[in-house]
Amino acid sequence: MAEYTVSLQAYTKAVLHCAKHPWATVHGLFLAEKKDGKIRFVDAVPLAHNWTNLTPMFDVALQQVQQYAKTKGLSVCGYYVAYEDTKTMQLSASGGLLAKTLLDADESTVAFVIDAKKLAPESGKAALIPHVFADPQWKEQSSAFAESGKSAAGTKGVSFVLENNRVLAATRKLVDERAEVFVYDFDEHMDDVSLDWLQNSMLSERIKTT
Repeated sequence: MAEYTVSLQAYTKAVLHCAKHPWATVHGLFLAEKKDGKIRFVDAVPLAHNWTNLTPMFDVALQQVQQYAKTKGLSVCGYYVAYEDTKTMQLSASGGLLAKTLLDADESTVAFVIDAKKLAPESGKAALIPHVFADPQWKEQSSAFAESGKSAAGTKGVSFVLENNRVLAATRKLVDERAEVFVYDFDEHMDDVSLDWLQNSMLSERIKTT
């Protein structure tokens, strides 16, 4: 059974990317370390809030992320998206194509839709809705992250869990502190190449001290 764990840093960066652009569809990638059949998403790289289709821009961004991940000994095997229409919980056709591009390179790839409604302080639930590819389509894992810190098995015996019970509380704290101002995506990097979109180092340091 494949086991996926989402770290505080990966979860928070994805959520803050969503919080920074609440009027737009945003998406990005998760980087993972693999060991003994277990996959741990250790970081997130925000891609865009202006384009969300399979375009040359995606190819350019993906190549840079893959090169960066390689230097860190990590794999690019996670895709996340938060839709402008917060009622959308299913991976869209374009999102599915983007995730399939990753899957073609790494068979352990999974996709996540961010449920903005679960970002509310009173929610107490993970905002990630995993989707696993079961040929010929991506299937939602509705029972995943049933409780913080506890995994739930779904399609193909895949399970998902947050790394610890601090993840949700720490993320809420950073959202309250408006820490999204420290997250930059590839779109913003294209406007100002000095922006650190691959590592978002300032945000990483902020997360460590939360």
